[in-house]
Amino acid sequence: MEIDPLPLINLVLCLAIVALGLLGYKRSRHTLPLLLAAVFALFGLSHAIVLLGIFEDLEAVVFAVRVVAYGLVLYLLYRYVRVLDIF
Repeated sequence: MEIDPLPLINLVLCLAIVALGLLGYKRSRHTLPLLLAAVFALFGLSHAIVLLGIFEDLEAVVFAVRVVAYGLVLYLLYRYVRVLDIF
């Protein structure tokens, strides 16, 4: 089985962001780093599914996971903008 480097790099970077998010939450107790860790854990899950070669069987699941992750990013940015009272 040949490993595609792009999803592998994406997975490694997602895991690094998850680790930093958890560390940020542990140190600050703010929910933003924890929620960002959750978002990138979802993205990491989708990359792991692709790496395992089961994407074709779980294409709808990967699509749903990515939609939820992007939705969480939108929510977090919206919440951040509201706190700053920019608009």
